[in-house]
Amino acid sequence: MFKKIAIAAPLALLALGSSGAFAAGEAAHSINIVAHVPTNGFYVVPTDPDLVNKDQDMSYQPTTGRMGEVNGFFDVRNNNGSVHASVDTAPKLISGADSIDLQVTINNKTLTTTPQEVVGETESNDNFRAPIKISAVGTTFQPGDYTGVVAVTFDAVTPIITP
Repeated sequence: MFKKIAIAAPLALLALGSSGAFAAGEAAHSINIVAHVPTNGFYVVPTDPDLVNKDQDMSYQPTTGRMGEVNGFFDVRNNNGSVHASVDTAPKLISGADSIDLQVTINNKTLTTTPQEVVGETESNDNFRAPIKISAVGTTFQPGDYTGVVAVTFDAVTPIITP
């Protein structure tokens, strides 16, 4: 009986040890996925999602003596009229009591809190790529760490039909 146990025990260890060797080279990952499918009639989406999903750096550039700029593009479509845009509040960077005013342009039109046309009715019938630029106003800035949010609202505007 001792011979049976003596042989069975090493075989069991060999089997357990070899299955552990296979598991040592295994890796598993989960990837979270999201997707948005816009309507065909109206959409405004950034061509680079990082434009709206990540912080944009506008740090002062000592070599140029200017603040950095944010530049990007939005794909715009409204197949039933034009597209208007506005900023929700006056855009600025803030550091304590100091602030830096910002200028926001879309399709070369400076935005204010009053909606205005940024892409015309004919242009927006097909996908139109509208540039956006956010830049600092002025040339003298107080030292500090600044933060801010630029909130832009886009509106689909139907054409006015006169009888």
